[in-house]
Amino acid sequence: MRLVLNASVVVKWLLPDEPLAADALRVEQDFRNGQVEALLVPEFCLWEVANAIWVACRRGRIDEPTARDLQQFLQSYIQQGILSVLQNPPLSDVLDFALRHGVPVYDSIYIVLAQQEGCLLLTADERLFQAVADDLPFVQWLGNYGQQGS
Repeated sequence: MRLVLNASVVVKWLLPDEPLAADALRVEQDFRNGQVEALLVPEFCLWEVANAIWVACRRGRIDEPTARDLQQFLQSYIQQGILSVLQNPPLSDVLDFALRHGVPVYDSIYIVLAQQEGCLLLTADERLFQAVADDLPFVQWLGNYGQQGS
């Protein structure tokens, strides 16, 4: 099984006080144990995760040295091959999907990538999940990870 992760899942690895952090860590452990073949993210994800780190710093959850450490931690996941960073899908495909389905372009990047790769998309973004759950069964909620064969 190969999974596309959106930034909401990756952030849980870096900020373990986040809701569903234990579920996100289970995904990582399943990769390390060979139960998940690949954890894929588009390039855009790195920008979104960096923004989440910045927000956590601005809100006083972490300090600047910790923010920089978290960025390095994320880079180590890439260097170790835990996260495979793929090129963003073509903008025309993403915009077309967003317009057809009423999903923001930022979220559509992940959905289109998952479609192109033939993978499940794992998300902890409840708004996104609720918006597409009925129409796109390959978009799965992190809180359900490991249940019902996902």
